[in-house]
Amino acid sequence: MTKSLIKTSFLIIGGGIAGVSAAEAIHKVDPLADITLICGEPNLPYFRMSLTRYLAGEIDRAQLELHKEGWYLENHINIVLGRQVHNIDSESRQVTLDDGQAYSYDKLILANGASPFVPPIPGKELPGVMTLRSLEDAERITQIFDHQANVVCIGGGLLGLEIAGAIARHGSKVTVLEALDWLLPRQLGQEAAELLRQHIESMGISVIVPAKTAALVGESKVEGVELASESPETEPAVCIPAELVLISAGVRPNLDLAKMAGVKVNRGILVNEHMQTSKPDIYAAGDVSEFHGICYGLWVPARKQGEVAGRHAAGQPADFAGDPPSAKLKVLGIDLFSIGQFAPTEEGDKLIASRQDDTYISLLFRNGVLVGANLLGETGLDPKVKKAIDTKKDFSSVLRDSVTLEEVIALL
Repeated sequence: MTKSLIKTSFLIIGGGIAGVSAAEAIHKVDPLADITLICGEPNLPYFRMSLTRYLAGEIDRAQLELHKEGWYLENHINIVLGRQVHNIDSESRQVTLDDGQAYSYDKLILANGASPFVPPIPGKELPGVMTLRSLEDAERITQIFDHQANVVCIGGGLLGLEIAGAIARHGSKVTVLEALDWLLPRQLGQEAAELLRQHIESMGISVIVPAKTAALVGESKVEGVELASESPETEPAVCIPAELVLISAGVRPNLDLAKMAGVKVNRGILVNEHMQTSKPDIYAAGDVSEFHGICYGLWVPARKQGEVAGRHAAGQPADFAGDPPSAKLKVLGIDLFSIGQFAPTEEGDKLIASRQDDTYISLLFRNGVLVGANLLGETGLDPKVKKAIDTKKDFSSVLRDSVTLEEVIALL
């Protein structure tokens, strides 16, 4: 029997890591596949997670690119830049772009990401109030680097801190505001967060926690950030000068195309372990997807999900089994790795932690199995910790009351 030479047509919407990973996987499984990658931005797909490194001056624009233009040609991937999807007809399996160009597909992969969430803060529409999500955003931010500016970063999560560190390198006065009680509340326990805060402040960056933003003030553009007072009747409002305000308050999946395609959504596009949506010929991957109630919004899961979607769509068995949330901090000059859970929540959880000078290590065990860790100012343990978590390594035999952190580390 001769193998069919009929090409399968794959259409991928979204040029982030999920979309590109899907294209890579499809080509690897089916070199004859007809692959089209639709990108909303005019630039070749790039490392979005490295935008803060670009702001900091650690890498140039060319180093941001995931692949050079020739790679797409060599791998028979038709890449369409700077175009938006106007319509998806899932019955006729056709996608129409804003320029009228139409593409038919056998398999469709939605990898159109998420958009920054901006809280309903009075004054958020003022010029000078921004988010960082795209290369265009980064280019706009660099316009202040020709002088010493007052900059406020609202949000003490990973992105907010990296933005603060990047901008501070150019001589601007930067203030970080975090509404909760400590920095990186989703990744770090309080003791590790305090050590991180001390390090950040040693760089000349001001940190205020907790700090709730009451309003962004200014006439024709933003001029300051007014903080909420616990006793407004007796305490005057504090206003921090700012000619640029960066808001980092998380992201929300872009669900407009999913709704257009008629697939089921919740907070994200609902997918199974193969990254298939409620319509089996339509897949979703990356920040736009929701797997087992989780919208990851992280680089590593997005890459894995894109690969699974591409492989399965191309006919090769592939499953996504979930991924423990992990994070690394760039730009600020301190090694930080956080993975899984960092705080005890169940009876029998055992937290082993140690702080020495500028180093903090904590390991959380549940029923003898390592389920999370905070590593701050420590290098070398990241891969060992991740492997122990991924393999569900059992440490029950050594987790006696008197066990030391050093004894546990020796067994990683």
